[in-house]
Amino acid sequence: MAQGPTGYELRDHTADIGLHVWGDTLESLFRSAAEGYYAVVGDLRPCRATESESFEIDAIDVEALLHDFLSELLFRFETAGLMFRDFVFERLDDTGLRAAATCAKVDTAASVFDREVKAVTFHDLSIVERHGRYEVTVVLDI
Repeated sequence: MAQGPTGYELRDHTADIGLHVWGDTLESLFRSAAEGYYAVVGDLRPCRATESESFEIDAIDVEALLHDFLSELLFRFETAGLMFRDFVFERLDDTGLRAAATCAKVDTAASVFDREVKAVTFHDLSIVERHGRYEVTVVLDI
């Protein structure tokens, strides 16, 4: 399978699912990780009404930051039925991010739900820079 400069692919993992993500910048890596997370859940369709929402996350390192970013998306999806896209990062470095994104409620009637993600794990979570791009595999507990 040819891999472009940014993207994701799902990988089987014992009792979980691996989300392999890559991007030519940290911003594109985080955007692809968000897209991949929603793809793990299913074919999600947003309602037409959208709004912009901002959030900040601080962490001890870039791996913890990605973990906490995906955990925040999971929390907002599970508690409010929201999905985020079109991320604009005002700040994104090894220990924090400040971002704005378009968010919308998921249209449950138009969406297909494949699996429930229970948690984002730290299992073998390591962002590496390889061949001019960032790569990581995130294991999601399903």
